[in-house]
Amino acid sequence: MTEKITPLIANLGADDPDTQERAVEELIAIGAPAVPELINAVYDGDALICANAIETLGQIKDTRAIGPLIIALQDSDTQVVIAAMTALRRIGDPGAVQPLISFLSKDDIHLHFNATLALGQIKHEQTVAALLEVLNSDDPNIRHGSAVALGRIGDHRAIEPILKLLEDDETKVRYSAAYALGDLAALHQDTRVIDPLKALLDDPDMNVRTTAQEALGKLDV
Repeated sequence: MTEKITPLIANLGADDPDTQERAVEELIAIGAPAVPELINAVYDGDALICANAIETLGQIKDTRAIGPLIIALQDSDTQVVIAAMTALRRIGDPGAVQPLISFLSKDDIHLHFNATLALGQIKHEQTVAALLEVLNSDDPNIRHGSAVALGRIGDHRAIEPILKLLEDDETKVRYSAAYALGDLAALHQDTRVIDPLKALLDDPDMNVRTTAQEALGKLDV
């Protein structure tokens, strides 16, 4: 099996994108036996090989990859970091939650978005608890990202804490809170959100007003 896996790993760094794609597909088909060599490839100095190996590990969803993927979050190459976030999202292990939360403080929109997306799809008790804990952070980026992620997860316990963010000084936090509450309230038919969302219809920011209106629409208000 090694005789087949090793050249495929090498092809993850090929100049031809089609060759890379075929290598990824074949390694995914091999599955678990390819994981040790793919993990070794994560530590390869070539960012392309590393990113493709990470993508493959995420598709295979083998939990042996979690530790190396968390380490890859610290890579200097943004492509590698985002690939690691995506892979961790696909595997869905709560061990990735705290490392991902650290990216919510980033001003880089791509890192912030992918971390938020990953957190919103790791639907686990530990994820909810960790996000609720940072929901009142002094950093508006963290408040914004954690509200969005909690809205995606859909846990009803997030409704009351997110309601408090509707009065936040930061526009993007009010926006994300309104967006999250629309999803949460529609899922749980919780009428507590109606009056606070109506208050946002007079918000000075047009996007916040629009989002509040859309959230109310999900409740047929």
